Amino acid sequence: MNKKIFISLILFVLCYFKINGQSNISLNGGFSQSIFYCSQPKSQYRYSFSSYNSYCVNINYKEDVFHLCKNLRLGVQVEWKQQSAWFYYEDNFPTDTFATGIRYDIRSLNLFFFPELVVGEKVKFVFSGGPVFEFICQTKAKGTQLQLFSNQENIETSIEEKNSKQIKGFCFGAKINLGIEIPVYKGLFLTFNNSYYAGFTPMNGNLRKQMKYFNCLDISLSGGISYHFEHKK
Repeated sequence: MNKKIFISLILFVLCYFKINGQSNISLNGGFSQSIFYCSQPKSQYRYSFSSYNSYCVNINYKEDVFHLCKNLRLGVQVEWKQQSAWFYYEDNFPTDTFATGIRYDIRSLNLFFFPELVVGEKVKFVFSGGPVFEFICQTKAKGTQLQLFSNQENIETSIEEKNSKQIKGFCFGAKINLGIEIPVYKGLFLTFNNSYYAGFTPMNGNLRKQMKYFNCLDISLSGGISYHFEHKK
């Protein structure tokens, strides 16, 4: 799936809700941590991996379909997120060793389709889950390289990973979300969410080929506001 198909999916969703009407819209933002799976041996000089706090912002469209199934909504989420982590690897030679640590910031646009179960009258507890279509827009990578000699002083230098631009394109995964909606005034609600995303397809580029990191698990905490619309009669 290319970028044009991804954009077509977003347009289709917007047209769907325009035709059928939307029950509520919400804006959320928060922080997340990403755990990448690795097949590389652990470094004896540096940790093989360490997560790094990052961010996510999203907009949600949801429609109540209680007339079809009790306590059920159908929704879509468009999210901009950054996945950040430190990655480490070693190059060993007879006279010295290069221990490298790089922080990757991977920014992507995500489209999440989901059914949502709603429980409660005033305060509402929600549970949703479904597929996620991810398009990686930008990747930056900077870090340090430590050169270790057997009989000399170690040398540490700053580096920038130019091959990080190869990490781009389309990925696929799934997400589940647990949340709460607290009424504030009429149709206005405060929202708090805890989300878990698992990547099913590996990222392209040197992150997979050279550093042997693939797929990931994102854990996110976010909050925001939601406005509920009345159904048309």
